[in-house]
Amino acid sequence: MGITRDQNVNIPAKSWKITGKVNASSFLQSYKKDAIKCMYYCKPVMQEALLWYSTWWGPFILLILCYISNIIFLFFEYLSQDNKSLAMSKACSMVSTMWSSYISFWHGQTFTGLENIPKTGGAVIVWYHGPMPVDYFGLIAEVFKRDGRIINTVVDKCLLRVPGLGRVRKYLRCGAFSKVECAGLLGDGELVGLAPGGSREALFDDSYSVCWRQRVGFAKIAAFTQSPIIPVFTENIRLSYCTMLSAGAVWRTIFEVTRLPIVPIYGGFPVQVTTHIGSPIMAREGETLMQLQERVKMAMTDLIRTHQRPDVDIKTGLGQRLGKLMLGIENNK
Repeated sequence: MGITRDQNVNIPAKSWKITGKVNASSFLQSYKKDAIKCMYYCKPVMQEALLWYSTWWGPFILLILCYISNIIFLFFEYLSQDNKSLAMSKACSMVSTMWSSYISFWHGQTFTGLENIPKTGGAVIVWYHGPMPVDYFGLIAEVFKRDGRIINTVVDKCLLRVPGLGRVRKYLRCGAFSKVECAGLLGDGELVGLAPGGSREALFDDSYSVCWRQRVGFAKIAAFTQSPIIPVFTENIRLSYCTMLSAGAVWRTIFEVTRLPIVPIYGGFPVQVTTHIGSPIMAREGETLMQLQERVKMAMTDLIRTHQRPDVDIKTGLGQRLGKLMLGIENNK
Protein backbone atom coordinates (compact mmCIF):
# COMPACT_ATOMS: atom_id res chain seq x y z
CA MET A 1 0.00 0.00 0.00
CA GLY A 2 1.43 3.44 -0.91
CA ILE A 3 1.68 6.39 1.40
CA THR A 4 -0.38 9.44 0.45
CA ARG A 5 0.86 12.98 0.50
CA ASP A 6 -1.31 13.83 3.51
CA GLN A 7 0.18 10.98 5.49
CA ASN A 8 3.71 12.15 4.61
CA VAL A 9 2.89 15.57 6.06
CA ASN A 10 1.26 14.28 9.26
CA ILE A 11 4.08 11.93 10.39
CA PRO A 12 6.71 14.58 11.17
CA ALA A 13 4.04 16.79 12.81
CA LYS A 14 3.12 14.02 15.29
CA SER A 15 6.79 13.28 15.84
CA TRP A 16 7.48 16.95 16.59
CA LYS A 17 4.62 17.13 19.10
CA ILE A 18 5.88 14.06 20.97
CA THR A 19 9.47 15.28 20.95
CA GLY A 20 8.38 18.74 22.12
CA LYS A 21 6.45 17.27 25.06
CA VAL A 22 9.44 15.15 26.07
CA ASN A 23 11.82 18.14 25.87
CA ALA A 24 9.46 20.36 27.87
CA SER A 25 9.07 17.69 30.52
CA SER A 26 12.84 17.22 30.77
CA PHE A 27 13.35 20.98 31.01
CA LEU A 28 10.77 21.33 33.79
CA GLN A 29 12.32 18.46 35.76
CA SER A 30 15.81 19.95 35.39
CA TYR A 31 14.50 23.40 36.38
CA LYS A 32 12.76 21.93 39.41
CA LYS A 33 15.95 20.18 40.54
CA ASP A 34 17.98 23.39 40.12
CA ALA A 35 15.37 25.38 42.03
CA ILE A 36 15.43 22.88 44.90
CA LYS A 37 19.24 23.05 45.01
CA CYS A 38 19.12 26.85 45.00
CA MET A 39 16.59 26.90 47.84
CA TYR A 40 18.70 24.41 49.81
CA TYR A 41 21.84 26.54 49.57
CA CYS A 42 20.03 29.86 50.00
CA LYS A 43 17.95 28.79 53.00
CA PRO A 44 20.63 29.63 55.65
CA VAL A 45 21.24 33.01 54.00
CA MET A 46 17.53 33.79 53.91
CA GLN A 47 17.10 32.73 57.54
CA GLU A 48 20.01 34.89 58.68
CA ALA A 49 18.75 37.85 56.64
CA LEU A 50 15.34 37.47 58.29
CA LEU A 51 16.93 37.31 61.76
CA TRP A 52 18.96 40.44 61.04
CA TYR A 53 15.91 42.28 59.71
CA SER A 54 13.95 41.35 62.84
CA THR A 55 16.63 42.13 65.45
CA TRP A 56 19.02 44.69 63.90
CA TRP A 57 17.97 47.15 66.62
CA GLY A 58 19.11 44.83 69.47
CA PRO A 59 22.75 46.00 69.64
CA PHE A 60 21.62 49.64 69.73
CA ILE A 61 20.09 49.05 73.17
CA LEU A 62 23.63 48.80 74.55
CA LEU A 63 24.59 52.01 72.78
CA ILE A 64 21.55 53.75 74.26
CA LEU A 65 22.56 52.56 77.74
CA CYS A 66 26.05 53.97 77.14
CA TYR A 67 24.57 57.37 76.33
CA ILE A 68 22.31 57.21 79.39
CA SER A 69 25.44 56.45 81.44
CA ASN A 70 27.14 59.49 79.92
CA ILE A 71 24.15 61.68 80.87
CA ILE A 72 24.29 60.38 84.46
CA PHE A 73 27.98 61.29 84.71
CA LEU A 74 27.32 64.74 83.26
CA PHE A 75 24.47 65.30 85.73
CA PHE A 76 26.58 64.34 88.75
CA GLU A 77 29.47 66.45 87.44
CA TYR A 78 27.14 69.45 87.35
CA LEU A 79 25.97 68.83 90.92
CA SER A 80 29.40 68.06 92.37
CA GLN A 81 30.42 71.53 93.47
CA ASP A 82 31.83 70.60 96.89
CA ASN A 83 32.92 66.94 96.81
CA LYS A 84 33.46 65.76 93.25
CA SER A 85 35.04 62.39 94.12
CA LEU A 86 32.09 61.40 96.31
CA ALA A 87 29.59 62.53 93.66
CA MET A 88 31.32 60.60 90.89
CA SER A 89 31.52 57.51 93.10
CA LYS A 90 27.75 57.72 93.47
CA ALA A 91 27.43 58.15 89.71
CA CYS A 92 29.54 55.02 89.10
CA SER A 93 27.38 53.15 91.59
CA MET A 94 24.20 54.23 89.78
CA VAL A 95 25.62 53.30 86.37
CA SER A 96 26.83 49.90 87.58
CA THR A 97 23.41 49.20 89.12
CA MET A 98 21.71 50.13 85.83
CA TRP A 99 23.96 47.86 83.78
CA SER A 100 23.81 44.89 86.16
CA SER A 101 20.03 45.20 86.46
CA TYR A 102 19.56 45.19 82.69
CA ILE A 103 21.95 42.32 82.03
CA SER A 104 20.63 40.27 84.93
CA PHE A 105 17.01 40.80 83.83
CA TRP A 106 17.47 40.29 80.09
CA HIS A 107 20.31 37.76 79.95
CA GLY A 108 20.20 36.30 83.46
CA GLN A 109 23.96 36.78 83.79
CA THR A 110 25.60 34.81 86.57
CA PHE A 111 29.25 34.44 87.61
CA THR A 112 31.46 31.54 88.60
CA GLY A 113 34.93 32.00 90.04
CA LEU A 114 34.43 35.69 90.86
CA GLU A 115 36.67 35.18 93.87
CA ASN A 116 39.60 34.77 91.45
CA ILE A 117 39.55 38.51 90.78
CA PRO A 118 41.53 40.05 93.68
CA LYS A 119 39.91 42.67 95.89
CA THR A 120 43.22 44.49 96.19
CA GLY A 121 46.35 44.65 94.05
CA GLY A 122 46.90 44.61 90.31
CA ALA A 123 45.77 41.92 87.86
CA VAL A 124 45.36 41.50 84.11
CA ILE A 125 41.86 40.34 83.17
CA VAL A 126 41.99 38.65 79.77
CA TRP A 127 38.51 38.09 78.34
CA TYR A 128 37.05 36.42 75.26
CA HIS A 129 35.53 39.08 73.01
CA GLY A 130 32.01 38.28 71.84
CA PRO A 131 30.18 40.26 69.11
CA MET A 132 28.94 42.73 71.75
CA PRO A 133 30.74 43.09 75.12
CA VAL A 134 27.54 42.96 77.16
CA ASP A 135 29.07 40.29 79.39
CA TYR A 136 32.14 42.42 80.06
CA PHE A 137 29.93 45.38 81.02
CA GLY A 138 28.26 43.06 83.50
CA LEU A 139 31.64 42.01 84.90
CA ILE A 140 32.74 45.65 85.36
CA ALA A 141 29.47 46.37 87.20
CA GLU A 142 29.78 43.27 89.40
CA VAL A 143 33.37 44.02 90.43
CA PHE A 144 32.48 47.63 91.25
CA LYS A 145 29.47 46.56 93.32
CA ARG A 146 31.61 44.06 95.23
CA ASP A 147 34.81 46.03 95.75
CA GLY A 148 34.23 49.58 94.57
CA ARG A 149 36.99 49.04 91.98
CA ILE A 150 36.90 50.11 88.33
CA ILE A 151 38.54 47.86 85.74
CA ASN A 152 40.74 49.92 83.41
CA THR A 153 39.72 48.68 79.96
CA VAL A 154 41.90 48.68 76.85
CA VAL A 155 39.71 49.45 73.82
CA ASP A 156 40.27 49.84 70.09
CA LYS A 157 41.19 53.33 68.90
CA CYS A 158 38.12 53.48 66.64
CA LEU A 159 35.87 53.39 69.72
CA LEU A 160 37.49 56.59 70.96
CA ARG A 161 35.95 58.37 67.96
CA VAL A 162 32.36 57.60 68.97
CA PRO A 163 30.90 61.02 69.83
CA GLY A 164 29.11 61.87 73.06
CA LEU A 165 30.73 59.22 75.28
CA GLY A 166 33.61 61.21 76.73
CA ARG A 167 32.41 60.94 80.34
CA VAL A 168 31.90 57.18 80.03
CA ARG A 169 35.45 56.76 78.79
CA LYS A 170 36.76 59.03 81.55
CA TYR A 171 34.97 57.64 84.59
CA LEU A 172 34.82 54.00 83.51
CA ARG A 173 38.49 54.31 82.50
CA CYS A 174 38.32 53.10 78.91
CA GLY A 175 41.18 54.00 76.58
CA ALA A 176 43.71 52.83 74.03
CA PHE A 177 46.33 52.42 76.75
CA SER A 178 49.90 51.66 75.74
CA LYS A 179 51.95 48.88 77.33
CA VAL A 180 53.78 51.46 79.44
CA GLU A 181 50.50 52.92 80.69
CA CYS A 182 49.12 49.45 81.48
CA ALA A 183 52.29 48.56 83.37
CA GLY A 184 51.96 51.78 85.36
CA LEU A 185 48.34 50.99 86.26
CA LEU A 186 49.30 47.48 87.39
CA GLY A 187 52.17 48.91 89.42
CA ASP A 188 49.66 51.16 91.18
CA GLY A 189 47.57 48.11 92.10
CA GLU A 190 44.85 48.64 89.47
CA LEU A 191 42.90 46.09 87.45
CA VAL A 192 43.48 46.08 83.68
CA GLY A 193 41.04 44.36 81.33
CA LEU A 194 41.76 43.55 77.70
CA ALA A 195 40.73 41.17 74.92
CA PRO A 196 43.79 39.97 72.95
CA GLY A 197 41.54 38.74 70.13
CA GLY A 198 40.17 42.23 69.60
CA SER A 199 37.83 43.01 66.72
CA ARG A 200 38.81 39.96 64.67
CA GLU A 201 37.73 37.63 67.45
CA ALA A 202 34.53 39.59 68.04
CA LEU A 203 33.45 39.84 64.41
CA PHE A 204 34.77 36.77 62.61
CA ASP A 205 35.04 33.94 65.12
CA ASP A 206 31.87 31.84 64.89
CA SER A 207 33.22 28.72 66.62
CA TYR A 208 34.62 30.04 69.93
CA SER A 209 38.21 29.84 68.74
CA VAL A 210 40.87 31.80 70.57
CA CYS A 211 42.10 34.17 67.83
CA TRP A 212 45.14 35.79 69.45
CA ARG A 213 47.75 35.22 66.76
CA GLN A 214 51.16 36.37 68.02
CA ARG A 215 49.85 38.98 70.45
CA VAL A 216 51.92 38.89 73.64
CA GLY A 217 51.44 42.43 74.96
CA PHE A 218 49.34 41.28 77.92
CA ALA A 219 51.97 38.65 78.77
CA LYS A 220 54.71 41.27 78.63
CA ILE A 221 53.07 43.67 81.08
CA ALA A 222 52.04 40.84 83.40
CA ALA A 223 55.56 39.38 83.46
CA PHE A 224 57.15 42.81 83.94
CA THR A 225 54.92 43.75 86.88
CA GLN A 226 54.57 40.19 88.26
CA SER A 227 50.78 40.52 88.08
CA PRO A 228 48.41 37.55 87.76
CA ILE A 229 46.59 36.94 84.48
CA ILE A 230 42.95 35.94 84.90
CA PRO A 231 41.15 34.36 81.90
CA VAL A 232 37.44 35.12 81.53
CA PHE A 233 34.95 33.45 79.20
CA THR A 234 31.18 33.92 78.98
CA GLU A 235 29.06 30.95 78.02
CA ASN A 236 26.57 31.55 75.16
CA ILE A 237 27.88 35.04 74.41
CA ARG A 238 27.76 34.31 70.66
CA LEU A 239 24.10 33.32 70.96
CA SER A 240 22.94 36.53 72.61
CA TYR A 241 24.44 38.61 69.79
CA CYS A 242 25.57 37.40 66.35
CA THR A 243 27.59 38.71 63.44
CA MET A 244 26.46 38.21 59.85
CA LEU A 245 28.09 35.05 58.47
CA SER A 246 26.64 35.49 54.98
CA ALA A 247 29.12 37.24 52.65
CA GLY A 248 31.71 36.81 55.40
CA ALA A 249 34.61 37.20 52.97
CA VAL A 250 33.28 40.62 51.91
CA TRP A 251 33.00 41.90 55.50
CA ARG A 252 36.46 40.53 56.32
CA THR A 253 38.02 42.27 53.31
CA ILE A 254 36.39 45.58 54.27
CA PHE A 255 37.69 45.23 57.82
CA GLU A 256 41.25 44.36 56.78
CA VAL A 257 41.37 47.35 54.41
CA THR A 258 39.70 49.98 56.63
CA ARG A 259 40.25 48.54 60.13
CA LEU A 260 36.67 49.58 60.87
CA PRO A 261 34.20 47.07 62.40
CA ILE A 262 31.73 47.39 59.51
CA VAL A 263 29.96 44.05 59.96
CA PRO A 264 26.18 43.68 60.45
CA ILE A 265 25.41 42.62 64.04
CA TYR A 266 22.01 41.48 65.19
CA GLY A 267 20.43 39.84 68.20
CA GLY A 268 19.91 40.86 71.75
CA PHE A 269 18.30 37.48 72.34
CA PRO A 270 17.47 36.86 76.03
CA VAL A 271 19.75 33.83 76.22
CA GLN A 272 21.20 32.82 79.59
CA VAL A 273 24.86 33.88 79.83
CA THR A 274 27.26 32.69 82.51
CA THR A 275 30.65 34.36 82.97
CA HIS A 276 33.36 31.89 84.03
CA ILE A 277 36.46 33.36 85.67
CA GLY A 278 39.49 31.10 85.63
CA SER A 279 42.29 30.70 88.14
CA PRO A 280 45.09 33.31 88.17
CA ILE A 281 48.16 32.50 86.06
CA MET A 282 51.58 33.82 87.05
CA ALA A 283 54.62 34.16 84.81
CA ARG A 284 57.31 31.57 85.51
CA GLU A 285 61.00 32.24 85.83
CA GLY A 286 62.78 31.80 82.51
CA GLU A 287 59.51 31.55 80.58
CA THR A 288 59.29 33.37 77.26
CA LEU A 289 56.40 35.70 76.48
CA MET A 290 55.11 33.31 73.82
CA GLN A 291 55.14 30.41 76.28
CA LEU A 292 53.18 32.48 78.79
CA GLN A 293 50.70 33.45 76.07
CA GLU A 294 50.27 29.79 75.16
CA ARG A 295 49.53 28.86 78.78
CA VAL A 296 46.89 31.56 79.08
CA LYS A 297 45.48 30.60 75.69
CA MET A 298 45.25 26.97 76.80
CA ALA A 299 43.45 28.02 80.00
CA MET A 300 40.95 30.01 77.94
CA THR A 301 40.45 27.07 75.58
CA ASP A 302 39.81 24.80 78.56
CA LEU A 303 37.16 27.21 79.87
CA ILE A 304 35.45 27.14 76.48
CA ARG A 305 35.58 23.35 76.14
CA THR A 306 34.30 22.84 79.67
CA HIS A 307 31.41 25.30 79.64
CA GLN A 308 30.35 25.92 76.04
CA ARG A 309 28.22 23.23 74.41
CA PRO A 310 28.83 23.23 70.62
CA ASP A 311 25.36 21.87 69.83
CA VAL A 312 23.45 24.77 71.44
CA ASP A 313 21.84 27.20 69.00
CA ILE A 314 19.71 30.30 69.58
CA LYS A 315 16.47 28.30 69.73
CA THR A 316 17.92 25.87 72.28
CA GLY A 317 19.41 28.71 74.33
CA LEU A 318 16.07 30.50 74.49
CA GLY A 319 14.40 27.24 75.54
CA GLN A 320 16.91 26.73 78.34
CA ARG A 321 16.37 30.29 79.61
CA LEU A 322 12.60 29.88 79.53
CA GLY A 323 12.89 26.59 81.42
CA LYS A 324 14.97 28.23 84.16
CA LEU A 325 12.51 31.11 84.43
CA MET A 326 9.57 28.73 84.76
CA LEU A 327 11.45 26.68 87.36
CA GLY A 328 12.19 29.84 89.34
CA ILE A 329 8.52 30.87 89.26
CA GLU A 330 7.50 27.43 90.50
CA ASN A 331 10.03 27.55 93.35
CA ASN A 332 8.81 30.98 94.44
CA LYS A 333 5.21 29.78 94.78
